Amino acid sequence: MKVTRPPWANFGLLCTGQLITQFGDSVFHIGLLWLALEITSSNAIASAIAAAGFLPAILLSLFAGVVVDRVDRRKLMIFCAAIQALVVAMVPILHHWGMLSGWVLALVAFGLASGAAFFNPARDALLPHLVDPKRLNRANSLVQMTAQIAFLAGPTAAGILVGLVGTVGLFTIDAGTFVLSMGTLLFIRVPKTLSPHMEAGPFALPQIPPAAGGTSAEIREGLRLAWHDLRLRGLLIITGLDNLIIMGPAIFGVPVYVREVLGHGVGAYSLLTGIFFAGMISSSLVIGMWGRNWPKGKMIVMGMFLDGATFIPFFFIKSLGIAAVAMFIHGLTVPLITVPRATLIHQIVGDQRRGRIFALVNVAVVGFTALSMVITGLVSGWIGMDKIYLGIGVLGAICGLAGTRFRALWKA
Repeated sequence: MKVTRPPWANFGLLCTGQLITQFGDSVFHIGLLWLALEITSSNAIASAIAAAGFLPAILLSLFAGVVVDRVDRRKLMIFCAAIQALVVAMVPILHHWGMLSGWVLALVAFGLASGAAFFNPARDALLPHLVDPKRLNRANSLVQMTAQIAFLAGPTAAGILVGLVGTVGLFTIDAGTFVLSMGTLLFIRVPKTLSPHMEAGPFALPQIPPAAGGTSAEIREGLRLAWHDLRLRGLLIITGLDNLIIMGPAIFGVPVYVREVLGHGVGAYSLLTGIFFAGMISSSLVIGMWGRNWPKGKMIVMGMFLDGATFIPFFFIKSLGIAAVAMFIHGLTVPLITVPRATLIHQIVGDQRRGRIFALVNVAVVGFTALSMVITGLVSGWIGMDKIYLGIGVLGAICGLAGTRFRALWKA
């Protein structure tokens, strides 16, 4: 007797795999930054090591988007998870042989992110095949929440585990999470055909032949779509600017801020990171439950304004307790950008081009983050992180206000 799988089971497996692997990623990033600082004793070099993990978004994303739109997305995700497990496992192996260095950490960060450059667009493009379109906003919120829950638990766990297994041992744990994630992906069954309600309206999936000319032509086709659709053009421009201004100080700046401004160690760093994700979880839950009909464009633009403005108080804060409150408030603003952005793309981009558009978003987010990380590492050597937070807070708020000038996006 054939057992029918509940409609939510495939989506549940996707979220479970994401929860596991994102937990490992959160442990990885805690370990990477702290180990880089221990090995190099240099803010600038440590930031460059962290930035290496963002470069694949610049070098590979356009090609990755074409691959995502061509191949079986689930199988591509399984392959990427296997490669990522092997790459991360090299850290404890090379440490055992006394071959671990700053250059090795940079290569590991680059290799892990190379897998993510293919994995993430494949996951996002696959999602409409697993859920009812009326529940896409909620599904995107849940996907975001799994990452946020993992990154909430990860720093706390890292603070405990580092005392048990050491900083290098965190990488062994991360490699294991990718293996577990592969297991959940293996059980996902993607419907061969979409349900009838996915065949009309903004979710129509027309049978479009590949662009003549192969990969380069398909890349150009995706770029033309992003440029000519004013909603996508505005979204990508302000996303890139926002990440250039904010993400370096937001990621690399936190451990520096904890060490040099607050005068605390890795435990405080883990605490603030966890509190930030607690704020994101709270906001994602609200958006998922009640935000289906909220205007997506206005949410994205106002989220960017608040994302910047909530950094300004850190210029005045010298207490860990007050910093924790400010970090929670800052975390509330980020899902206002990320959840409606994914839902908007699902609603306005056809399935055969969706991978390329999500890959372009990956470039705008991760690529500009890499540049921001390098700039932050260099500037933090002669300007205090509290002053940097004041500057990016003002500039980030201005970037959000500038987003209102993209009328097509604002009205989306």
